[in-house]
Amino acid sequence: MERKILTKNIIWLFVFSLVLPNGLFFAKSTNAQNEGLVYGDSDVPVILPRASWDNTPALNALMTWAPDKNASPSDYQPVERIILHDTGCDASNPTCNNNQNPVATIQAMYRYHAVTRGWGDIGYNYIIDQQGRIYEGRYGGNGSRGAHVFVDKTKDNFNFGTIGITVLGNYGKIQPAEAVYQSLIRLVAWLAATNNLDPQGTRSSSIWNFTTSEFSSLYNGPIVVGHKDVEKGNPDPGLLDVAKVRRATADFAAKYRNYIYQVDSLPKIYKIGSGTRQIYNDLPTYVSMGGVYRGSVIISQTQADLFSESRFLKYPDGSLLRIKDNFSVYLIQDGQKRNLNVSVKQFMVLGFDFDRVRVVEETDLAGYLETDMVKYGPDKQLLSDGQRVYLIQAGQKRWIPSDALFATLGYSWSKIKSAPTDLKNYLDGAVLSYPDGTLLQAAGQEAVYLVSGGQLSRFISAEIFLNLKYNWSKIKKIPAEELAYYPIGDFVKYKDGALLRPNDENNVYLISGGKPQLVDGATFKKKKYKWVNVLVISAQDFHILYRGAAIEQPISTQLSPSPSATPTPSLTPVPSPTPTIIPTPASSSSPISSSEPKMRVAVYEVTAPSVTLTANMPFNILDKTGQIVVGKAANENYVYNISASSTAFVRIVPQSTDGIVQIVSYEDHPAWKPSLNYNQFHGTMEIVYSAKSNKIWAVNELRLEDYLKGIAEINQTDSAEHQKTMIVASRTYAYYYILKGGKRGADEVYILNNTSADQLYKGYTRELSAPAVVDAVNFTRGEVAVYNGAPIVTAYSSGAPELATSGTKNACTVWGNQYCQAGFEYLAGEVKDPANAPYTQSVCGGGNHCVGLSAAGSRQFSLTGAKNYQEVLKYYYSGTEIKKIY
Repeated sequence: MERKILTKNIIWLFVFSLVLPNGLFFAKSTNAQNEGLVYGDSDVPVILPRASWDNTPALNALMTWAPDKNASPSDYQPVERIILHDTGCDASNPTCNNNQNPVATIQAMYRYHAVTRGWGDIGYNYIIDQQGRIYEGRYGGNGSRGAHVFVDKTKDNFNFGTIGITVLGNYGKIQPAEAVYQSLIRLVAWLAATNNLDPQGTRSSSIWNFTTSEFSSLYNGPIVVGHKDVEKGNPDPGLLDVAKVRRATADFAAKYRNYIYQVDSLPKIYKIGSGTRQIYNDLPTYVSMGGVYRGSVIISQTQADLFSESRFLKYPDGSLLRIKDNFSVYLIQDGQKRNLNVSVKQFMVLGFDFDRVRVVEETDLAGYLETDMVKYGPDKQLLSDGQRVYLIQAGQKRWIPSDALFATLGYSWSKIKSAPTDLKNYLDGAVLSYPDGTLLQAAGQEAVYLVSGGQLSRFISAEIFLNLKYNWSKIKKIPAEELAYYPIGDFVKYKDGALLRPNDENNVYLISGGKPQLVDGATFKKKKYKWVNVLVISAQDFHILYRGAAIEQPISTQLSPSPSATPTPSLTPVPSPTPTIIPTPASSSSPISSSEPKMRVAVYEVTAPSVTLTANMPFNILDKTGQIVVGKAANENYVYNISASSTAFVRIVPQSTDGIVQIVSYEDHPAWKPSLNYNQFHGTMEIVYSAKSNKIWAVNELRLEDYLKGIAEINQTDSAEHQKTMIVASRTYAYYYILKGGKRGADEVYILNNTSADQLYKGYTRELSAPAVVDAVNFTRGEVAVYNGAPIVTAYSSGAPELATSGTKNACTVWGNQYCQAGFEYLAGEVKDPANAPYTQSVCGGGNHCVGLSAAGSRQFSLTGAKNYQEVLKYYYSGTEIKKIY
């Protein structure tokens, strides 16, 4: 930033060629790497480094896996095959095949693979976005084991010795764009050339088998294949033309084989082939040793570092390394090492942790180029490198991106010191932001944001903006480029203590801890609340802010005239700040995204010759192909006659997502109140034949949270903490089997059954009679118990007195089979119930298996207040954590 004028440094891409005696040189400015897809005229594809998306300390910390060359089998294997994928996103989502923010999508996929799936890193070796840009994916470089194809049916692990390339999008019904094909063809050709593979050839490969723990399986087929070619029945990568890719790679691969490489015009020469690289001091040395070449291509250091002389381990950006008996610590940044020339106290203030420093071999550290050392900056000083102005805070430099912000923060131009050399030694901190409480709007855009904790919180409607007493005239308009530097936080919500009533119901809610708590009549009177203080708000706002509803269509923001002279802005709703995770096709089971998953529950077996269905609003009847058979008015009955069991199928779909379906002909009356009938349900209902069980089922498909509101595993009168405990256990149990494709296999038409062997489920009618359970669902929304990053089998039962003395049972002893394998240590048992637990069963056995969580113990912990719901879950499921997955 120059004095009074802030400009961005624009680096223009230039391509030049220089004829030398032995060949042609292709160059491209590595500083402008993101601006092109190939290096000059060489046709060598630009591979953006992992740091282009794994670019924050929080993201760095998610990677818990690194390739181990000494493992058995080694995580580094010679590359023998290239496997192509698409990410299989929801094609009905407009961003699926028109993704304008690929980095956020890759980051979300990384979180899903690394944390939710427990793989410790992103599964694919390379990712191509819909504009044709190529990104380095899984850590470790060439030959590193991926996590993109494991054939569950045969237990064959194709991740050893293969390269997994995925294209963002779903190509089940469309072709990828030509830009995607061109980048994919060049990438496949370059990887084939550098690994000495024939992209048009075939070969036999030994495949690692999980059951035999050997490379005992054999696969014979093309070297370049789609996922569906190695795992039959998997549609991935859809209509992507793998044969076209094979054909087009031949000429490129032949061209690449005669190239040598340089980095930033430095004299070193890299010759890459057979999966490794050879380094020569300069071109004359290479030629004197008999080297020949067609041309030399200047590529980035990170792309050259995808290969090594001996597949030595390269540590990811953000790593802290030191050599044994040498206490100098180095930070790995942009693939280079930086000496941390700071004190112990400064080391900690900079946010580093000595526990994360790795001791490595001297040769490992020697493999990195050394760049500017890291020093601790002089706090509170304003420094300039001649182009930008920075404020030094906590030893880091924080860029001030505009003169307007500089003035707002009250800084003086005369206080700026020139320090271009020193600034190179200071770590980059977050871009400086407007103070908390500032209202911001990008020039030319409608969305309005509140700065909170350095993040942007968005107003979803004009109603909440006005209810919270904000003033339109206080909104600062700033360039969209500056606004883009801010991380996105949650939506702006009502403050704790607010009393709210959605305009579609009579219930009043108190906002406490950021969540709505139902206020009954007695509490309203006891607390001396006043109706005049109850805000009646849009039901849509309430559901979005507090029940996790998605914004499915624009929100109406009819604004009253503002007394301010400033024109009243129109607020546009914005998408949820959490990016949608793209499901990976690497497993044969149906993957689930980090948005709320769907549940399919078998309500009952249909044995009658007909079923009568209706809904509380207009609804459609669909056939097996998804075509609408007929539309019906609200509360109009539709009778489905079953003519042949094996072809039975009908689906009732309300025309609004809030609709309630009813199976009129179904009777399920509770003994405690026979006038009730549990025959109403959220979502959709199918009458469908299952070839696996040879039965016809009534299957309710609905959002997971709505499913939980209708389960009957707990009582309305149970204490709140016990209700939360059981809801998280129930959610985890359901989510575990959703990820597996169903408790009885992916070929069954439902995930869980409405029985005590799975989870009792009574639908919407149950929800109406148990509002406290609904509150527990809302309070714990998205929370599941995980072990080593993966959801667990939350076994639970009533419990019995013997648990107070001998503890819970071991799942391996009770059930055997898979529960005796590694990964189920959380069900090892010997967890004792607290004293005086209210048991309803006298002994363990049968359905009261006493494995995992004891309901009696949970109730007692809740009654005494000795543990909250999360502590109870972690107590009974040893070694687990509670994580929010959506």
